[in-house]
Amino acid sequence: MSQQQQQQARQRQKRDLLSSEDQERLKERLNASYSADVLNIARHFGSRPLATTARVLDIDINGITIEWQWADATKRKSAKDEMQFAFREITGPGSVLNEVSSLAIEAHKALGLAGEPQLTKDKRDVDAKNLVDFTFRLPGALTMASIVFGLWLLAYMALVSNVHPRLRFIRHWVSQDTCYHLFVWALIVHALEAGAVYAFCYLLRVIQPQQMNANLQLKWTLGVGLFGIACLHDFAKRVSRQFALIGAN
Repeated sequence: MSQQQQQQARQRQKRDLLSSEDQERLKERLNASYSADVLNIARHFGSRPLATTARVLDIDINGITIEWQWADATKRKSAKDEMQFAFREITGPGSVLNEVSSLAIEAHKALGLAGEPQLTKDKRDVDAKNLVDFTFRLPGALTMASIVFGLWLLAYMALVSNVHPRLRFIRHWVSQDTCYHLFVWALIVHALEAGAVYAFCYLLRVIQPQQMNANLQLKWTLGVGLFGIACLHDFAKRVSRQFALIGAN
């Protein structure tokens, strides 16, 4: 595949992230419910603090185009202008609202307005209902102690030939070679589980940074790496709940 074909394929993939129906729905929603936020964006970024009206003309994968109107005192009539604001990275309709919310917040602060943009408030309320809390919690003390002791005992039986007399009965049931292979497999499984959780947390940080940060990612990765299924089960339940909420909406 040539470089031009690859670029065309990437463009088609990007267009699929935001259908024409999504674009129209977003445009209508912003103009109908968040016209004040759109006007503030125009006033700040368009350097027209006296703009009287503003509306979204177009939304696509590249950005949002806003048109605004203001009173031109020199010509004694209203004048119009427009500007396109580029998006950084679009993953779907939700990320478009994130981008517009960021513009509205910056404009709100620059214009010295109190409070928050309405779009930001509404989006936070919706996210609070639809986003699962991924705060890390350690398993119970007994569970952690059992897992640590089990791993220590397995490592001891795998790496020590002349074991303590009280543990020699284990040798009658499981050989040192078997313990060694079990120990290696346990390490591999824990490492794979931790790697999978790390990758999913990274993806979550990119898509929903309000749900996941670097600190939580590190805690979940270490927790699953050390305590295995005890932490992985809790993480998997939250992921399952999140997908259930996405499906319901």
